[in-house]
Amino acid sequence: MGNLVWHDLSRYISLTASVYAIWASFWGMFFRKFFWDFVGGILRNPGGLQPSPKVHIFIMLIVKIPVVQILTMVSGFLLISLEYPLPMFKGTILHRSIPLRIVLLTIQSFLAVLFYQIPKSFDAALASGDLFFYNSEIHEHNEIDITFEIRLCPALQKKPKPVEPPSNTDSGVSPTNQPDEPARKPDPFAPPYVPNLHVGDMHDEDSSTDYVVLLNKFCIVPNHFLLVTKEFRPQTSPLDPPDLVQAYLLLLAARQANKRYVAFYNCGPNSGASQPHKHIQFIEGGEDGPPIERLAKEAKLEVEGRPFSLNSVPYANHVFRLPQLSNKSKPADVEKIVFPPFHALLDLVISTVRHNPECPLGAPSYNVIFTLEHMHLIPRKWETHTLKETGEKLSVNSLGFAGMMLVKSEEELAAVKTESISTILRSVGLESVHELQVAGTSLEAPDGDATML
Repeated sequence: MGNLVWHDLSRYISLTASVYAIWASFWGMFFRKFFWDFVGGILRNPGGLQPSPKVHIFIMLIVKIPVVQILTMVSGFLLISLEYPLPMFKGTILHRSIPLRIVLLTIQSFLAVLFYQIPKSFDAALASGDLFFYNSEIHEHNEIDITFEIRLCPALQKKPKPVEPPSNTDSGVSPTNQPDEPARKPDPFAPPYVPNLHVGDMHDEDSSTDYVVLLNKFCIVPNHFLLVTKEFRPQTSPLDPPDLVQAYLLLLAARQANKRYVAFYNCGPNSGASQPHKHIQFIEGGEDGPPIERLAKEAKLEVEGRPFSLNSVPYANHVFRLPQLSNKSKPADVEKIVFPPFHALLDLVISTVRHNPECPLGAPSYNVIFTLEHMHLIPRKWETHTLKETGEKLSVNSLGFAGMMLVKSEEELAAVKTESISTILRSVGLESVHELQVAGTSLEAPDGDATML
């Protein structure tokens, strides 16, 4: 009787392990990670541990081609067919063989430990309920030489509002980390961080600036994350050299992991920024990048190393084509490459604002879009555009100018297409005044204006 109990127990354990192996290998197809990538790896900041070239074969068999995941799934199905026998196996030597089960379980467990999911990943945060993901569908819309992506997400109409803590001092957040606002709204980017949203910490050695990487709590695209200053700094302030350096190091780390990300920054009250705490956002941009990036790549420059404008779009914009950045670039080298262009583009943004009397008083608002190839700055006049058909206010941030609009209903989608995206972007942006701007920026020759394309 005892042998029978132990036999059934071992059978159930084998079945459970096999079902789990199949389930894990299924998800391992979509989220691929090499378990031993720390062996001989290089610690980069940011980017974490980068696999050693010596383990390239494992990267090939797990990350690029999921051979290990497929073999794990096959071994799992084979064990299940033996433990819960198929008619073809029942009563055969294979069905009665204990050594065969031991060998298959050993192979299965060896294969399964080779790939894993990062605990603080998008999936873990979603499963725990700490992260809200909203399904959406993309509608393509062609205008002004751009194939815009209009993302329809009806679930955003029911987006849960964050619960505000009590107004007393026991909110768990240090007052020094709060924005200086009369309403004293809670800062979602202040510690303590939600463990499943907290990806990691970063430190810029030259400036001693600390950052935290957080998953976006309310996301429409998977793996949307933020680079946030640990100490509170206002979203109305321009990007500092350390901000740009850390952002570009993250883009480089993503490229090394065969991911193409686009970063964006909404600066100022009319830029579409949702939080007052300084943060840069990152989303996957696909192989060709966001739609506006494709237009920038097609631009033919007469002179390299100078700002230019995309003349086919109806709003003021300032773009810079960056030189090739190496994956092994040091922070000091990255700063020399990316900060002077940003400073030059910011000069042009401020000049554009000064030439437009319709702009609101106060600090200028603008959007920043950057990839490893280009940096875009777009000055802003208003945050929202009122749709004529529905009367609804449509908020526009950097992604709108990147070519990716967001709508919450079929009616809003139809209104955007009818009114045209170019009209919407022009209403919240500014008129280009390149011909009136003062000649020369920190990157231009004294006798030359920014290139017009």
